[in-house]
Amino acid sequence: MAAPHVAAAAALVIASRVLGPRPSPAQIIARLRATARRLGGGGDERLYGAGLLNVAAATAPGGPGALTK
Repeated sequence: MAAPHVAAAAALVIASRVLGPRPSPAQIIARLRATARRLGGGGDERLYGAGLLNVAAATAPGGPGALTK
């Protein structure tokens, strides 16, 4: 069930233009991973994936990969 949530989060990152007008898929993935909240202890990606999406952080100005003016 994560795929629809990740797709929607990616669409919001694109719409926010925080990564510029045409971000690459790699930029979007990096932004979502960098702003996700880790779940479990270290090395739990098999159980929890990349963590819990934080769309507010992913679409906020600044932060990892964001364009600066």
